[in-house]
Amino acid sequence: MANADGLTRMNRLLESLGHPEKNFKVIHIAGTNGKGSTAVMIASILEEAGYSVGLYISPHLESYCERIQIWDGTHRMIARDNFEKLMARLETFPGLTLFEKLTGTAYLFFAEEKPDYIILECGLGGRLDSTNTISKPLVSVITQVGMDHTDILGKTIIKIAREKAGIIKPGVPLVSQTMDLIVKNILSRTAKEIGCEFIDVSFKIDQYRKYKLGMKGKYQLANAATAVEAIRAACIKVTEEAIEKGLQKAVYPGRFEILDTEPYWIIDGAHNPDAIQNLTETYSVFAKENNVRRTLLVFGCMKDKNYNKMIRILTENLRGCTFSTVNIDDERAEDSVTLGKIFTDRGRSCTCYESVEEAITDANTMNFESILATGSIYLAGAVREYFNGERNKNNV
Repeated sequence: MANADGLTRMNRLLESLGHPEKNFKVIHIAGTNGKGSTAVMIASILEEAGYSVGLYISPHLESYCERIQIWDGTHRMIARDNFEKLMARLETFPGLTLFEKLTGTAYLFFAEEKPDYIILECGLGGRLDSTNTISKPLVSVITQVGMDHTDILGKTIIKIAREKAGIIKPGVPLVSQTMDLIVKNILSRTAKEIGCEFIDVSFKIDQYRKYKLGMKGKYQLANAATAVEAIRAACIKVTEEAIEKGLQKAVYPGRFEILDTEPYWIIDGAHNPDAIQNLTETYSVFAKENNVRRTLLVFGCMKDKNYNKMIRILTENLRGCTFSTVNIDDERAEDSVTLGKIFTDRGRSCTCYESVEEAITDANTMNFESILATGSIYLAGAVREYFNGERNKNNV
């Protein structure tokens, strides 16, 4: 959980480590939705331009090592033995949370690798996030802001926007794609008060329709525009060819990722109402383009999410779907029966599964042309891990 004590701990940690972050050239990204995709697009463009890039993102799908990457033509995660070594080094510092340790490990790794640029994605909020220890990034980026983590960030969009605005720094340009007028007003006013340029990408999105994107969904156009405008605001030289190739090659595992095609198995980590809305629009286009008529939706979610609204959006927008719910192997996950009752209360039949493996096994015996698993990044990760395990068995 982000709090003021956490920032104090992080700053003390960095001081004891000799402040490795002071040598970093950082692009700092916050937001409710889109920050991970935007980060990956920036990394892909910079890599195509010939730069080496450190990428720190969260959460992961299968391994903590996924969170800490180097993009230099190899797309490599931190090696597990190095990850464990650096994490162990931080065990001597008392009181650090897991995310603080992960952030510290990323800083140590990037100090070893010395990439040209580093992209840091906030884990939660912004103002009190562990990544907000970078005093002078090249650019601050805030993607879409919506209602998520309300138990920590606040119960209103105003409070959440103010937390995200906490990454804004004096003299550091702020790039934002938000279309919410309340959020936009808070960000622009904060930028003016602090003393930095506010770059509103929402007016420029149509200019980016000429690019072919590697990520599916029309909402990704806003992320692409934000990525390019952030690079320009940071005064990093890239060619038009690097932008074009970078956007086309950029993919983000667990975000409308197609794991199989007979039938289609698709995972998406959408875990709040805005993300679910985007997903249903993307899936409807996909189903039409691929002549999919029989779809099974597998839904699992954490207890602290607004799953009532998510399920309402799913049942209203995916009327031809068959629905099922699943228990995710995490103590924070909501029970599949509880979720299933919400579907049935909305007049939709729903099968409830005890495990992800049971849901997958049963789904593969049915006559569905497409199966879509969503509601949580942890569900997406569990399905992905199952498929990777099956592939490994077949390759033995």
